[in-house]
Amino acid sequence: MPLGAPQGPTQSQWTIAAASIALVGEYPVAFNIAAMADNPDAPGVAETVQKFVDLIAASSDFKVNIATRTYSYSERMTPTA
Repeated sequence: MPLGAPQGPTQSQWTIAAASIALVGEYPVAFNIAAMADNPDAPGVAETVQKFVDLIAASSDFKVNIATRTYSYSERMTPTA
């Protein structure tokens, strides 16, 4: 098969969407957070992001709406000839 072994995950993007419990007017205050690291796939990044999600979730003033990690895999393709 001309496809090589998958390489990844790579190029991780960590995002957290949270909101205040208290309403300002009729709506909560929304927060969209992007976790940034020099190497977002480095060991320890996932644990650090998880700690931050847990910190927000433990607050009685805020709630986590969603937290995600998106990433990609790549495979080299070579000619079959």
